Amino acid sequence: MSKKEYECPHCSNVNKLILMGYSSGTFEKICTSCNSKLEITLENDKISILIPKKEKNKNGLVQNTKIPIDYKKYKMELPKQNMAKIIAILILSSSIMGLLTGWSLVVGFDSDYNKYDDINLEIIVKNNTSDLKNITILFNNIEMDYEYKEKGTYHILAPPGKYVTKIIAPMHKNATMEFFVAPQESNLRLPDTDEGIEGINRFTFIMEEGEGEVFLEENVYLKISSWCPNLIFLFSLMGIWGAWVTYKLQSYKNAQIGAFFSVLAMGFLIIGPILSIIALYYLKKHKNMFTASFKN
Repeated sequence: MSKKEYECPHCSNVNKLILMGYSSGTFEKICTSCNSKLEITLENDKISILIPKKEKNKNGLVQNTKIPIDYKKYKMELPKQNMAKIIAILILSSSIMGLLTGWSLVVGFDSDYNKYDDINLEIIVKNNTSDLKNITILFNNIEMDYEYKEKGTYHILAPPGKYVTKIIAPMHKNATMEFFVAPQESNLRLPDTDEGIEGINRFTFIMEEGEGEVFLEENVYLKISSWCPNLIFLFSLMGIWGAWVTYKLQSYKNAQIGAFFSVLAMGFLIIGPILSIIALYYLKKHKNMFTASFKN
């Protein structure tokens, strides 16, 4: 078995003629590029190409089934390609910002904040009927010094960070709460009540009488740290997929879905969503770019 190469006279595409033991003869071939029918004659290891005559239909008219030699191959318009790239870059940039935002949340909650100044925290300890005094406060199993004010309010100085706080009070169950103290001003107060902000620098422990352990609900920062980064990562990956779909002009609907999820990724809070909203606008405006796709 041997191979011979020949050039299509219509499109100049190089085709191959596979010889199964033949050294000469005439073979009917079709160009792999323009689908033109060709008659290939091989004689004395020399190839000659003959273009078949045009056939006539039932009405005696010539059927021109061949692609003209001077026919130019279709190329996608450059403006269409450029706009697809611009929209894809907008979606991709927003999604990457989302990944960075999610990673910063993961790192931020586990960082060491000891270099920051101490913050005045308010710990409120009471049961259903009265405020409690003479208690023990543990931060990460370390007993803390405090200053008692009034109405079950204890003031503690501690740097920002994540804490597992346990309150031990006589005749009551031990109460444990996990919370995160973000970097902030030392003594944030509400102007109306002159109290700290609940969940920010003020944490309330409702004690139960009896023996045993009670685990109280964690604060909003830790709720964010537990589920928000994972959602941001998921939305960002959906956005990256949407950017690829847009760049390849595969599907208008899928491009919209990807751009929408890149908005939800909240990259750099507002910068990423703004870029994605711009991408959605231009997707709607130039949706005809996707007309060649069967997935629309």
